[in-house]
Amino acid sequence: MIEKKSAMQNLDEILSVEGVDMVQFGPSDYSISIGKPGQAGNPDVQNAEIEMVKRALKKGIQPRLKPTTWKKAKKFTDMGVRHMCIGTDLGTIGEWCKQQTKGGIASLLKSL
Repeated sequence: MIEKKSAMQNLDEILSVEGVDMVQFGPSDYSISIGKPGQAGNPDVQNAEIEMVKRALKKGIQPRLKPTTWKKAKKFTDMGVRHMCIGTDLGTIGEWCKQQTKGGIASLLKSL
């Protein structure tokens, strides 16, 4: 888990540890560690997550993410991320369905 400012500062060393084959960013805990509690959407937090993803992929280590929107999931899959949290995935897919149907899953099912 990369969830502290110190973990980002030492990310290259963490990614170089033999046996590390996946990392995950923790935006809520990271926001606390940089003095911005409850601000997981803050640009400083979001930029740190993107930086972690880029550096992990460059080292050949897969990041695991919990995207909260379809747009964010797409952005990260386009970067090469292949592992995402299933519970969050389902919420992201549901959010996408709502956007597509303007009425959610029930409207989608009624239209079939």
